[in-house]
Amino acid sequence: MAVPRSPRIPFRCAVEFTHEEGVTGSGTLFNLSLGGCAVQSDTPVSDNMLVTLRLASSEGSIPISIEMGRVRWATTQEFGVEFLIVLGPEREKLDGFLRTVIAKPASTTPMPSQAA
Repeated sequence: MAVPRSPRIPFRCAVEFTHEEGVTGSGTLFNLSLGGCAVQSDTPVSDNMLVTLRLASSEGSIPISIEMGRVRWATTQEFGVEFLIVLGPEREKLDGFLRTVIAKPASTTPMPSQAA
């Protein structure tokens, strides 16, 4: 029996990641839930790779760190991550952040900085 996945919230922010082969990349997260996210990036990843992530949830805030995630699907420039290990304080930040995003109208959702 399949476990239902957490609802995905459309949201865009900068993300940095490192995969198990030691390659570091960056990109744009384009949806987020307590259980995972989807990322657009030019750095290639493969299905089932393990990754760590740092989400820049909003400008000037402390990033949210995901200790370990598994790439569940990957295309040329996008991939989905299932969060496997999110340490207590980081889980609380993620939960609080998602509650804040859900409470805001879609038009006020922050977009990633165009600088970089």
